[in-house]
Amino acid sequence: MKRLLSSIGIGAATVDTILPQADVRPGEQVGLDVELLGGETAQRIDGIYFTLKAAVDGDERVVDRIDVDGSFTIDPGEERTERVDLHVPPWTPVTGGGVRVWLETGVDIDWAVDPSDSDDVVVEPGPYVAALFEAATDLGFEFARSTLAETPWLDDRPFAQALAFEPGPRFEHDVERLVLTTIPREDDLRLYIEVQQRDDVADAVGQDFNEQELSVTVTYANPEMIARRITSTIEEFR
Repeated sequence: MKRLLSSIGIGAATVDTILPQADVRPGEQVGLDVELLGGETAQRIDGIYFTLKAAVDGDERVVDRIDVDGSFTIDPGEERTERVDLHVPPWTPVTGGGVRVWLETGVDIDWAVDPSDSDDVVVEPGPYVAALFEAATDLGFEFARSTLAETPWLDDRPFAQALAFEPGPRFEHDVERLVLTTIPREDDLRLYIEVQQRDDVADAVGQDFNEQELSVTVTYANPEMIARRITSTIEEFR
């Protein structure tokens, strides 16, 4: 009877993943403690897998999936901790602005309902994106919301994060919204600056549309330099 109950997930092993640090940043390596507790019968574990996910407004994406090979048996009531190093992909979105990021942990057990665990993760911006936020703030823009954008022009990542900002007094007569789509890379930041003009401004300059976009590469995490680039882009489309 115990073998049967174990096979359908009753009295089976449980799993809990502990993230020792309070937050993570894209591109860094993070150590995880995966705590396993044996159930009522001995069970063979054929692997541990992690799925890092992100979602905003019901739009759920897989950031990355990591499989940890290795088999072992966990005895009834046994407490076991597995140390795992997890690489946070560079395209992991920053939390905030409606974006939630979480880590799902699963344990592969044959003929059983795999035990799983889900933990929210706070993702802080890396140096380039942090400088971008500072630059936007210095220009009087206020962070409004975030979305996960399709990236058909990129082969190495499933999506990008688009950051929407509302203008302050300096640009409120010209700009409806500023959208900065970030593509963090190892040594720089690919940035798409989208200026959404107010309709009356677009009409005045004879535009049939009120959105303009420019792609730039940011090579220094310098808020002043980024602010100048954003300003010149806005002025170019006035």
